[in-house]
Amino acid sequence: MDFIRSKKPSLIDVLSTDASFILQHVQSKTLITRREYNYLQSMSQHGEKTVTELLDKLMNKNDQYCKDFISLLRENEILNTFPELRELLLHQPVVQSPAQDNSSQEASLDKAYKMTSSPRGVCIIINNVNFKESQPRQGSNEDADALKKVFTLLDFTVECHEDLTKDEMKTMVQECSQRADGDCFVCCVLSHGEAKGVLGCDNEVLPIEDILTPLKGHNCQALAGKPKLFFIQACRGKRFQNEVKIHTDSSHEDNRGLDLDANQWEMISIPADADFLVSMSTVNEHYSIRSPTRGSWFIQSLCKRLEEGILRGDDILTVLTKVNDDVCQEEGFIRGKKAKQVPDQSFRLRKRLVFPAPKSSDL
Repeated sequence: MDFIRSKKPSLIDVLSTDASFILQHVQSKTLITRREYNYLQSMSQHGEKTVTELLDKLMNKNDQYCKDFISLLRENEILNTFPELRELLLHQPVVQSPAQDNSSQEASLDKAYKMTSSPRGVCIIINNVNFKESQPRQGSNEDADALKKVFTLLDFTVECHEDLTKDEMKTMVQECSQRADGDCFVCCVLSHGEAKGVLGCDNEVLPIEDILTPLKGHNCQALAGKPKLFFIQACRGKRFQNEVKIHTDSSHEDNRGLDLDANQWEMISIPADADFLVSMSTVNEHYSIRSPTRGSWFIQSLCKRLEEGILRGDDILTVLTKVNDDVCQEEGFIRGKKAKQVPDQSFRLRKRLVFPAPKSSDL
């Protein structure tokens, strides 16, 4: 990446003489998606602009894409078409291919969870909108739709379940543990919450521990040693962060249309078993904010950052750090008070978790 950045003006001058030619070779190496190729090809008559966009896209992915691009530039067919590259590449070290550096590759693989199965695994979305003697959780369907889109893109089998009671939620997770398969498991819960856990549509509380336990290694051998991710959009109490009152998932609404995911909640115990990640929309004892028209701050940022991070090769902790920052930047006013929120991330992952980029045809 540093080489491309430092030589960017010279690379633009050289490659822009035949932008269409270099695009075809870059796409043949799957360094860009079909959609990216079509977009860049549409402007190929403007060589400098096309190559500039191409280099920016490669640098916005990850170092391996940049290394593969430099290797491509060294191929005879490319050098014969752009002879000026020989001088540019003269002092650039040759990048070892995976076959040349097996030990390095194996060490790298040891540090990341295997993500090769297709489908990747199961993602269940529990979307509780309608509750007894309570206003609907408006905006929750927008969250569910966003989650379904991004996890389908990530090659998960997505199952959506609406308005489940406490017992139905518990049964759903237990059934999933018995038929789990693939390299990863994801569970998303969109509901009201209180001190002891999340609410079913019958207003009964399901403790978070009851959601996690069926997926522990001794209860679900199929997922032993594999990452299990839980994303929960719900309140964890009745406190406003920074001592300001805001709407969470309750039945109230303000001039910005913010809602609350409310009731009370205590600190949960994260399982001692490895390979768990529990991502909560808010910190202990506090409200979680949701717009009835745009969805929740937390889920909308999560889906956006997951989709953006795919091609960059961002690991899940990098994604969630960006989500934390996004939500912290959000603000609104409820009952004349400024509304703020920060998510709470707890994890026992042993390796880096990176979702591979989808095939070009999926983008």
